[in-house]
Amino acid sequence: MLNDIKDEPEIFKKLAEIYLPEKKPVQNININLEKISKIYIIASGSSRNAGNITRYFIESVAQIPVTVEHASEFSVRNPVLSPDDLIIFVSQSGETSDVLAALQVAKTKGAYTFAVTNNETSTIHTTADSAMFIHAGKEISVPATKSFASQLVCLYIIGIYLAERHCKQSSLIESYKQKIYQMPQKIEKLISNTEEIDKIAQKLHDKKSLIILGRGQNFGLAEECSLKIKETCYINAGGYPTGEFLHGHLAMLDENSPVISIITKYGHDEANYTLAVGNTMQLIKKRNADVVIVKDAVDIYINSKFSEFPVEYLNISEFNEEFSSVYSAVVLHLLTYKMAELLGNDVNNPRSLSKTVSAE
Repeated sequence: MLNDIKDEPEIFKKLAEIYLPEKKPVQNININLEKISKIYIIASGSSRNAGNITRYFIESVAQIPVTVEHASEFSVRNPVLSPDDLIIFVSQSGETSDVLAALQVAKTKGAYTFAVTNNETSTIHTTADSAMFIHAGKEISVPATKSFASQLVCLYIIGIYLAERHCKQSSLIESYKQKIYQMPQKIEKLISNTEEIDKIAQKLHDKKSLIILGRGQNFGLAEECSLKIKETCYINAGGYPTGEFLHGHLAMLDENSPVISIITKYGHDEANYTLAVGNTMQLIKKRNADVVIVKDAVDIYINSKFSEFPVEYLNISEFNEEFSSVYSAVVLHLLTYKMAELLGNDVNNPRSLSKTVSAE
């Protein structure tokens, strides 16, 4: 798992070199991109988390509504689709049974299907109308790390591509590209500095339950962190939207359930950031919550707001607001790895799990 994470800078470099200059993240695409009325991202597990994170960016820059659904639910609900709908199917293996079933439903409905996979010869990749290869290489560990991060970057690139075709935010598009080009070097620095991660892992690894919170795209990160902790540490970890947690879920919070609150800015969404700070403060005041805050290392606003509370910080030393999820994901995956290592678990081969869920 650690070696997979360490592969990420080189993968990001390859993705930028292949997809950004040519403006063609897809192969043989035949849909009129200017007429897309809605985008669906259909996936399972970590792949769905990647969709849930990136939907905010895609919707913002391309100005097209984006819905993210569990593949297992999409295929059984008889969805209403049209030829102007772009349905993106995300699967690391390209053989996930639930995703394949959903793909077949979408094709019968006449929607345009697009696959994002790590296997160019897979059934999903070759069955979809067009596809994008994530170039993650062979992933040794069952828990998805580098394939998840590669999916994030590819979905961001798709958002940039759609924005270009729709002529939306043209002044910002070049800056988005430059920030993706800068990722490899920044992520490499992030991976090499784990002292703070080691400290937080020591604090959390022996807990029976954990609560992970995030607002906006950080909710998808909370779900991803929750999933990774369940997979590798066998801890009952729940991922929730920060604001929604106050509606009922708050009652289960006690001193034995530490909270990881992801509070990072993304883009120019100041409102969600401020609300996440306020929501997290309520947890401490109402339930005396034991909180770890994941944040940008240079964010002094959070430091000042929580100066009177005994919170701990997991600082992200290398950061970029537009694509903050990629940086946060690396830190949270490293945290999960360190926790599982302290527990003595086999992080590469968690119990009862396989790399591909190929049977419903």
